[in-house]
Formats: sequence, C-alpha cells, structure tokens
Amino acid sequence: MNSSTDDQRKHFPAGPIAARAEFQAAVRGFILNASTAGVRHLWWVSPDYADWPLDEPELIDALTHWARTPGAHITWIGHDFERVRRAMPRLTRWRQNFSHVLSCRSPQEMAGPDMPTLLLADHLAVLRLLDLERMRGYVRVDGPDVQRAHEEVDVILQRSSEAFPAVTLGL
Repeated sequence: MNSSTDDQRKHFPAGPIAARAEFQAAVRGFILNASTAGVRHLWWVSPDYADWPLDEPELIDALTHWARTPGAHITWIGHDFERVRRAMPRLTRWRQNFSHVLSCRSPQEMAGPDMPTLLLADHLAVLRLLDLERMRGYVRVDGPDVQRAHEEVDVILQRSSEAFPAVTLGL
C-alpha cells in the first residue's frame, strides 16, 4: 500500500455500524468525501434503498460535484427502484441529468433478502450491512475486505440486467 492510497482511505473512517443513524452517517460520509478522496467509481448495492439518505439536498450537491470529475461512475444495483422513484424525487431527477455517469442494474436470479447491502468506493473502502433489521455492519478499508466485496458485486453484475431507466417513455 502506498501513502497516496493511505491518504485516500483516511476519508473513510473504519469501524462498526450499530444503528440506522450510524449507517446513514456512513453513507453520507462516503458520498460527501468521494471527491476529496479521489474516488472514481462507487458501487451502491441494496434490495430497495429504503434506509439510504440519498435524497438529501447536500448529498445531491456532493454527487453533482463528484459526477463532474472525469471518469466518475456509479454502478447502482437493486431490486425495487420504483420505491426510489416515488420516495426520492431529487435523486430521480439527478439520475436523469447524470445518466451518463450511472449504470443501474437488477439481479435476475437473486431474491431481495439474499442481496447484500453495501457501498464500495473504488478499491479504498467498503460499507456493509450484515443485519438489515438491526442496521448492524461495518466500514472497512482493509484490502481483503474490499476485494471480497468487489468479487461479490462482480458475481451479481454477471447475472443482472439494465434497470431504472433515466427516462420512461409512455404512449
């Protein structure tokens, strides 16, 4: 590990998550620090995103700033994007405006409860919920933990299809 990577990882404090508020604070931290940490790719994975604070104006502003960085990209994997569309209008509008930096996918063969809930920032850090009911999990910056999360996401992506179109056309 080089000092540049160490400096980038400082933006993602590692530790346990033991409550909904801690999970939401960690999601905010990942998004708010993406630009300053030099993150180029974020992976968001969750069955429905009901507990993610993605519609907050401050986060939309941070995503907008980050999305204008050359090479910025989000891979967004989920099952219930209709809930996102209804509950998160700011994020849905942002998704329409920044569709060029965003891929939305839905796994074809994975039931919602089997899908992990995690947020990856490049190869720097992973936020993972292990217990959705009690909102318990962790943030880790260890290479092996981050690598395992990437491998898990890769397996899901191999068996997924496009979802949550930026524009829905009606007749």
